Order: sequence, then C-alpha cells, then structure tokens
Amino acid sequence: MPRPPIDLTRKIKDILTHTQELPEEAKAPILHYRRTKTDIATSLDYVHSAFRRLASPDSKPGLNRDAADRHLGRFYGMALVQVIENFERFLKEVAATCIDILSAFVTDGRFNVFKIQATTLASHFDTDTIGKSLCESATWLDCDEINERFRKLLADPHQEGGQFFNLFPRANQQPIGEVWRVATLNIVWQIRHTVVHNVGVVTQSDGAKLRLLTREPVAAPRVLIPTRLDLNYLFRFLDDTANVSNQRVGERLASLLTTMSQTEPDLFTAQEMADRLAAIFRLPLRVSGQAGVVPVD
Repeated sequence: MPRPPIDLTRKIKDILTHTQELPEEAKAPILHYRRTKTDIATSLDYVHSAFRRLASPDSKPGLNRDAADRHLGRFYGMALVQVIENFERFLKEVAATCIDILSAFVTDGRFNVFKIQATTLASHFDTDTIGKSLCESATWLDCDEINERFRKLLADPHQEGGQFFNLFPRANQQPIGEVWRVATLNIVWQIRHTVVHNVGVVTQSDGAKLRLLTREPVAAPRVLIPTRLDLNYLFRFLDDTANVSNQRVGERLASLLTTMSQTEPDLFTAQEMADRLAAIFRLPLRVSGQAGVVPVD
C-alpha cells in the first residue's frame, strides 16, 4: 500500500510550533546577549568534542578525520552567523530599551530616524513596547546607520542632530580609543553577508569588498571554512564590543536623563530611574547623583 502523501505546507507551518520560552536573561539586553553566546559556545564545544571522539583511532567504526573536519567546518560556518546576529539583536534590544524609557519624556523628533511601515507598526499593536516596534524590523549591520540612530536617539533635548555621540567612532571622533573598532566591525558585517547570502562562497564582488576592508589579499572565488579558533576570536571581539557598547549607551542615557531632570525636576524620581537603568544595563549608573542598584541574579 502506498504511503499517504505528506502535506509539506502543513509541515512547514509546524516548524513555527517548535519553540520554547525566552530565557530569564531576556529581561536585559546584555544578559540576553551573554546567555545566547554561552548557548552557542556550549553547543560548539559539545559537537567538536563528539566529532573528535568519533574520529579518533580508538573509535569503532569511527569516522574519517578529514570528513569530520569538513562537517565541522560547515557547522562552524552556520554558527558564525548566529554569533554575529546575536550581537545585532543586542544592538536592537538596547536601542528599543532607550526608546521605551525616553518616549514618556520627549516631544522632539529624535524617533524620526527609525523608519517603519504602517503594516509593521500594526503587527506590534499587541505589544507593550514602542521601542521594539521601531527597532525590530530594521537591520543593524552598518556602523554609519547604527551611529546615526543612537546619536539622534541619545542627543540632548531638541538637539537630535547633535554630532557628539558615536557608538562606533571614526577618525577624529571621540572616544579616540574606540576608533579601531569600526573597521573590524565592517569586516564582520561583510563576512556575515558572505555566509548568509552566498552560503559561504567568497564571490569576486565579496573578495573585492573584503580586500578594501582588510587592505590585504583575499582569494576569490573560494569557500569560507571557519575554524573553532576563528570563532573563539570572533566571540572575544564581539563580547568586548557588546560590553563597551552597553556601558557607553547606558552612561549616555543616564546623562541625558540627568539633563532632563535639571530642567524638569518632577519628570521622574531619580533613584527609581537609576535603579531601572541598573537593572537594564547591569551597571550602577547614576541619574541626578543617585546610583542605581544592580539586581543580584
């Protein structure tokens, strides 16, 4: 008897039912970033260890070592995308948090930098956060766009065109010690493009862009096969960048709220706002002289 036909449309829809609750760490962007990073790293270590055991001479029947390395290379390529997109999500969540806090206190045009279609906004009617409605649909993979969004979002009242805050500063921008980071991030964004859009193939156009970004020879066309050590260094760079970004955005938001409270002392309670920021950024940020208390998890 022939097997009954499989309803592939139903099976594709069923993918969306295979979910689980968000982790507790999702309450704070930096904690959410760290939790996902840990989950990815743990998975990488487990698979790497399992493959090495199966490919060892003592394993019976055992795997071919070259074959194991090829499979791990493909797995690492997929993991590389998740590592980078974890950082992108962190940027979105930090910006959304800033919007949620500021939306009750500002009337200028700082939020106009976030472009959103009406249909996208409508899909967020059931949520309780304007920040996510403005930030989630956009991509956060261009340092100039990211700088513009945070610069306008965190500008002093009615000065949203101010140029002083750049999350990823370029030459002659402050802080000078952070200028090096933007060039490396641009390489990361392009590597992500190569893996996501070309399944790891460094095309001729990708190679040309990467040669300009790295100022070094980049062979093309080639297939990108990242190693576990490559991912370790990517983790280190993005971890450091996330921590620095979290601190700089948190401090700038605290400073902005302090400025607002100086002109309107009854706008909010300083200690309550400081505690709110401390819970979000996991730092003892100060608002109008009051230090926030970081929750003990």
